Amino acid sequence: MGVLEKVRRWIDGESAELVLEEAARNAQVKPRSEAEEFVVAVAREIEAIIQREMLPLPQGTTIIPTEYNVFLSEADDKEWHGIKRRGLEQGLYHILAERAREIAGKKKLETRSFVIQLRVDGTLEKGKVRVMHSWEDSESSKTGVLKRPQALDTNPSLGQIKERTSQPQQPPAPAYFPPKPVNASPATAPKMPPVVRSEEGEVMTSVRPRATELYKLEIWRGGVRQSVLPIFSPEVTVGRGSRSRPVDVALPGDVEVSRQHLKVATDGQGKFWAINLGKNPASIGGFELPEGQRVPLTPGTNLVVCSYVLRVQPKA
Repeated sequence: MGVLEKVRRWIDGESAELVLEEAARNAQVKPRSEAEEFVVAVAREIEAIIQREMLPLPQGTTIIPTEYNVFLSEADDKEWHGIKRRGLEQGLYHILAERAREIAGKKKLETRSFVIQLRVDGTLEKGKVRVMHSWEDSESSKTGVLKRPQALDTNPSLGQIKERTSQPQQPPAPAYFPPKPVNASPATAPKMPPVVRSEEGEVMTSVRPRATELYKLEIWRGGVRQSVLPIFSPEVTVGRGSRSRPVDVALPGDVEVSRQHLKVATDGQGKFWAINLGKNPASIGGFELPEGQRVPLTPGTNLVVCSYVLRVQPKA
C-alpha cells in the first residue's frame, strides 16, 4: 500500500493499518483518539479548499493556495501548544502535501511549498475550526498606493463600508501574532529567571506569570465581523505584514494596507491611542489620522484602515 493510499484512507475515515496488522486484528479498525479526530477535521477543511481552489495551468502544471490560516477556539488554542502545536502544524503539512499531489493527478504540482499556521478566533466554540486561504506572496514588499476618495465619510457605519472591486472575493481573515523583541540590547533584553535547584541538586521548574489580557480587538470587513482577537501587549502593530516587517495584527488581502500601517496603544487603565504609520490614511470617526501623531481612540469607535474596520473592546 503506497503512502498516498494510506493518507487517503486515513482522512476518509478508513483504517490506515498495514495489511498484516489488519489481518492480525481480524480487520478491526483502531478507534481514533479525540486528538486524532481533531487533526482529521482540520485536514478535511484544508483539503476541501485545495480541491476547490486548485488551478490547472496551460503548460500542464497545477498550483494551489500558498497560505492556510487555521483559526481555533481559545480553548483548543490552549490545548494545542508547545511541541504538540508544532507537531499538529507539521503533521498537517505532511498529510496535505501528499494529498495535494494525489489530487493533482498526472499534472505536476508547481506549488512546491505552502504554509499552515494556527491562529485564534475568540468567536469559535471548542472543537470548531475555520480555515482561510491566501494566494498572496507574503514576502511582497510593496504597498499599492491607490487613488483615495476626495473626502472621508464623516459618520461611517459598518453597514455602509463596502468592498472595492480590486479586493479578492474571499480574503483571509486577520490574525494575531504575539509581539517578539527585535535586536534587544543587553540593557533592555528581558532578564532570565534565576535557576533554582532542589536539595538534591535538580533544577526546579520556573513558573512564569501568565500574560494578562488587556482588551479585545474586533476586526470587520465588508460589514462582517471577521474575528475578535485578545490583546496582551500595551502596544501592537497593525498592517499587511511581511517577513522583513512583521506585525502583531495582520490585515491581509488589501494592497492598500501598508506592511506596517498603524499602532494601537493603551495605558492599561482604559485609555487608548492610534498612531498612523502607513502610506495610505487611516481614520477615526471619519477624521483622518495625521502621520506619526498619537490620537486618542475611544473604545467602540470605528478605526478605519482601508477596507478594514477595527474596534477596541475593553475588558469588562
